[in-house]
Amino acid sequence: MLKKIFLLLLLFFSLTSGAYAQEEKSFLVLPFEIAGPKEYQYLAKGAKTMLTTRLTWPGHFVAKETDNSYPFPQNQAEALKILAQEEVNYLILGSITILGDKCSLDVKAISKDKSFPQSVQTSLDNLIPSLEKVAQKINQEVFARKEQVKTEEQTKVPVNSDFIYNETSSETSFYLNPNFKHLGGLKQLHRWRSQSLNFVARGMVAGDVDNDGQVEIVLMEKNKVHIFHKKDTYLVPLATYEAPLSFELLNINLADLNRDGYAEIIISATQDEFVRSFMLNFKDKKLQIVKERIPYLLNIVRMPPAYQPTLVGQKFGLVRLFEPDSVYELVQMQGEFQAARKVKLPPFADVFNFTYLPQGSDYKLIVNHDDHLYTYSSTNALQAKTEEIYAATSIGFSYYETSPGLGKPKASDVEPYRYFISGRLVPTNLDGDDKFELIVSRPISVSAQFFSNYRTFPQGEIHCLFWDGIGLNLLWKTRVIKGTIVDYGLYDLDNNGQPELVVCINTYPGATGLSQIKTIILSYPLQTSSTQK
Repeated sequence: MLKKIFLLLLLFFSLTSGAYAQEEKSFLVLPFEIAGPKEYQYLAKGAKTMLTTRLTWPGHFVAKETDNSYPFPQNQAEALKILAQEEVNYLILGSITILGDKCSLDVKAISKDKSFPQSVQTSLDNLIPSLEKVAQKINQEVFARKEQVKTEEQTKVPVNSDFIYNETSSETSFYLNPNFKHLGGLKQLHRWRSQSLNFVARGMVAGDVDNDGQVEIVLMEKNKVHIFHKKDTYLVPLATYEAPLSFELLNINLADLNRDGYAEIIISATQDEFVRSFMLNFKDKKLQIVKERIPYLLNIVRMPPAYQPTLVGQKFGLVRLFEPDSVYELVQMQGEFQAARKVKLPPFADVFNFTYLPQGSDYKLIVNHDDHLYTYSSTNALQAKTEEIYAATSIGFSYYETSPGLGKPKASDVEPYRYFISGRLVPTNLDGDDKFELIVSRPISVSAQFFSNYRTFPQGEIHCLFWDGIGLNLLWKTRVIKGTIVDYGLYDLDNNGQPELVVCINTYPGATGLSQIKTIILSYPLQTSSTQK
């Protein structure tokens, strides 16, 4: 009797284990074949990584990685040979053919007894959405995942979530702030709003500038710098510095460069055609000049490999506004700031418009050129460009470009060019992995799409973007913010050890009330413990 029971149990477990083994199948995505310019060869691994992520279905279809290197299969027989050698249920092949800004995407899922080909004609800007659609078709028509995906989405995504996350993948479920949505009533707002300040700000930073353990907010006007302290629902003014009326302040940063515990307020400024940058300290409740007449436009960038805040600078060129390869790390020697190591940057990068995104042991270089974000590899190879406008500002100045040996033309003879500095590019790592994201403004203006010098943005959003292997993709964004986004960053205004998304805006009263523009600070608490990609 016991022997019969044992045999029955053995038969039961062998059948059930076989059933479970049959449930989970495997697939292998080979690197894509790229036919086109060399600068797009990175898509071979990028498209493979993206497709692998989109097709993985825990408990049903698991991706296999292989150390074997195969030439791209030229026929069905070669593909089946790899399928058998790797012992997977499906082999996924893909190729991308690029001609100008157009491309052809061809993907094929192959099993022992059938083949599922997909071909899409698209543009480079729409390559990621096209890959998404191909992945969806394979999931639905090959992996029979349609109903299961729907069920998982219904259980994973909160019905009343006030957060907009990765719009191209519905498999991300996390929560940062209920205000990050387009819809919602006033009672649902989870943000702090300051009183209206009676000036027009053009820059903002925050930090413990006086070494008292509390975070202060520093706001920059066209020729003034203000310091405030947040107390309950108000910003309390602490001090103001007034630069000469002929000065125009361009950008503001904060860093303790001399390690004395008092962060320097770093201002890039011009006076007519001359650079007049300067630094301030806030000591004894007063804003004091630390260094003036610095002949460089300044910025703070976290430079690889240590990604420590580093002062970089650039001078105006003799012929062009900015000469190529003219951004330097700056060091202070004998009381003066001098150029040290040259920063290796791609074309169109200047002191204001670049940052680095660590990606594990590597990094991406982001450059804002003409209000579009260009992504470069660590070797300065161009990899992607955003179709949307980001980090556009109205802060800028006119300039002339001349031929070598010729003086600058008269204003009455030639129309000057107009240069606008980039908005802030904020690298961050809210989810705690080894890949950083980018926080950046997304200005919204219908008129600005048609007129290059029209820089009035009545509303906007803050976006958090991440590198998905092919381009910068949306991770999350705020609801639409009414007003012109001036500056933003992650600061601990509440002094509770948790970062907040702090946004400085100028109110937009319309064309008839430009003299009534005010400055307002918004603060969004972030629940970072539950974020994920």
